[in-house]
Amino acid sequence: MWAMTIALALAALLAVPAAATDDAGSLIIACQAATANRAAFRRELEDSGAQLQRWKDEGALQAYQLLFSRHVDSRGWDAMAILTLKDAARWKKIEREFPAGLPANVLALTSAIETVPASLVRHGVHAKATEPVFLVIPYEVVVPTPEYVAYLDDYVLPQFDGWAEAGVLASHAVYLARYPAGRAWQSLLVLEYRSDQALATRDAVVAKVRAHLAVNAKWKAMSENKKKVRAEKAPVLADPAAARQIP
Repeated sequence: MWAMTIALALAALLAVPAAATDDAGSLIIACQAATANRAAFRRELEDSGAQLQRWKDEGALQAYQLLFSRHVDSRGWDAMAILTLKDAARWKKIEREFPAGLPANVLALTSAIETVPASLVRHGVHAKATEPVFLVIPYEVVVPTPEYVAYLDDYVLPQFDGWAEAGVLASHAVYLARYPAGRAWQSLLVLEYRSDQALATRDAVVAKVRAHLAVNAKWKAMSENKKKVRAEKAPVLADPAAARQIP
């Protein structure tokens, strides 16, 4: 009797197909070039954007975004490609011929590359940017992922809503590294401001929104505890590529 019951249970289990997932993940690819090669590197990389679009059209990528740091800074990156994969197996084959998705002429001008597999955990589009400028902020996360995501929802996202209502924030995206051990960052915040003028008001808008949110006891408690959740690292001010694509 028990043997038959177990056999039937196993048969039923094997008959159920494995759960499918649409989340093929993202790749955050940060590149550096020697300062003398920076201008040529940017030109060649912008020209390669057409190849990214072809890979999107062919189904390997769901979306892509290409950013360039505005200023030379050896502590940061010169270019960052944010790739949302649609077909991870196909992208694996592409990288055999195009490491990091870069053609040979761009690789020849590149001095360092860091690729971080990541998950997009929070994303929002608030308005269309007239002259978009990005602030990309890496964080070290010192709490378990569920606690950090709760921190995002209870403390960070309400501020994004306030910044959007103030007319300065166009979009936001928060990525978590999938294999974070030893990485330079575990969480990456990509903020798109509507213009340089909007970014210039950042400090004043942040202070105003936080003062408004401080009347909420839960938010205020999260604010006082945030240093125990994450440590902010050096942000990078960046501009979008001339021919960018946004999901």
